[in-house]
Amino acid sequence: MNLWANLSLGFSITFQPQNLLATVLGQVIGVIVGILPGINASMAVSILLPLSFGLPPVTALMLLAGIYMGTMYGGSITSILMRVPGTSTAAVICLDGYELTRQGRAGLALGITAIGSFIAGTFSLLVLMTLAPTLARAALAFAPPEYFALIFFGLLAIAGLESGGVVRGLISGCFGLLLGTIGLDPVTGVARFTFGRIELLDGIDFVAVLIGLFAVSQALINLERTRPIDLYKGRLTGMLPKWREFWESFGAICRGSILGTIIGILPGVGATTAAFLSYSMEARLARDKSRVGKGDLKCVAGPGSADNAAAGGSLVPMLSLGIPGSETTAVLLGVLMIHGIQPGPLLFTKNTDLVWGLIASLWLANFLGFALATLGVRPLTQVLRLPAPIMSAFILITGFIGAYALNNNIADVWVALVFGILGYVMWRVDLPVAPLILGLVLGPLAEKSFRQSMALSRGNPMIFFTRPITAALLGVGLASVIIPFFWHLLRRHYKEAK
Repeated sequence: MNLWANLSLGFSITFQPQNLLATVLGQVIGVIVGILPGINASMAVSILLPLSFGLPPVTALMLLAGIYMGTMYGGSITSILMRVPGTSTAAVICLDGYELTRQGRAGLALGITAIGSFIAGTFSLLVLMTLAPTLARAALAFAPPEYFALIFFGLLAIAGLESGGVVRGLISGCFGLLLGTIGLDPVTGVARFTFGRIELLDGIDFVAVLIGLFAVSQALINLERTRPIDLYKGRLTGMLPKWREFWESFGAICRGSILGTIIGILPGVGATTAAFLSYSMEARLARDKSRVGKGDLKCVAGPGSADNAAAGGSLVPMLSLGIPGSETTAVLLGVLMIHGIQPGPLLFTKNTDLVWGLIASLWLANFLGFALATLGVRPLTQVLRLPAPIMSAFILITGFIGAYALNNNIADVWVALVFGILGYVMWRVDLPVAPLILGLVLGPLAEKSFRQSMALSRGNPMIFFTRPITAALLGVGLASVIIPFFWHLLRRHYKEAK
């Protein structure tokens, strides 16, 4: 059968009553889960996994995959409105999304995120339909050296994330890198900087740090404000971007869609990394660096697109090769095996109805997520009318509950509290948060890949320059730093000569 015949078969399966109900229910649950801090897609899918045992395989997959896609839409809502990251993938959206809210442009931020997520989800599904087996096999060419080069490219943006001073950005970024070294050594297993505390053997929980830096610190900051954030005057206009605003963000959406899909296809990287790499890219490409972190629409559209594209991209290796692209797809892989279905290259031929039924349900879920996100803009922004004390109490309660729900461990609540106070102090002394979280997220991944690469080459650093993909990524990354530096020197020399 050709592509359109397969897709028609998939939609005929999706619109069966029980499958349609499972898709809609999964999407609604996913959006709700995305809004709640501390509960991510993998946790929700794992908790609801027993419900799938009594369902047909395709219905079970539609329910759980709908939850997965729904969290990508829901996670950005509280990030934009209250600076409370609903999911780790949406944490980076807090940086510019909440600044847009403070400027009275919350509807615009929510609208561009919904549009970007829809376009990115559509792009990743097209890739899944047409190029899944080919791209999945190509992704296997990525070994630790390629992963290191990719993450190193993102880390190079640390110095440029703070328009007011490179030194402050480097201080914050290096602190984030140091925090990422806490826990067991990824190669030798030796405990580092744990001070004898078993709670730190797994490192500092990234989501607990985010809840502290964004949610708890924001609650403290809100208490200094005597009035709610400005909303649109009169009717809530601007829920969706104007043509000029959409066109301004379109390039970021396209870049985020492509990058997110590629990162999603790479096994074990995940949507969080995709979102942060997209933010790094947009920060580097920004013409006006002073707008980055101050409400740059591109720095919202790019990451908002990348995380959704990564969710769809992670299904490519799962269905084509039987290799999970993320934690959540690992659970979905388990669902297939529980029902006696062997994922891999033969899945597209032996279980055509299941594969194309799932793909069709994801198309429907993408449309449903876009509808829920856009229709909910008007009521959601009304939460900003709450007085600061009530808003702060709500943020603190949900933040601490979310921190505890991560591992049912009170230590994560203390981590959130400590980093909340730290985030407040950083705000008072005008020290940027973006480089810190970029270093914390990407630093451990870079270290692990670097150590593995050096082990493969027996300590020979030439492994990074003899592999074509690695050399190309490192070359582009270094050029992105060196060229602007020399360009700035040439411009200054030219002005002095005049």
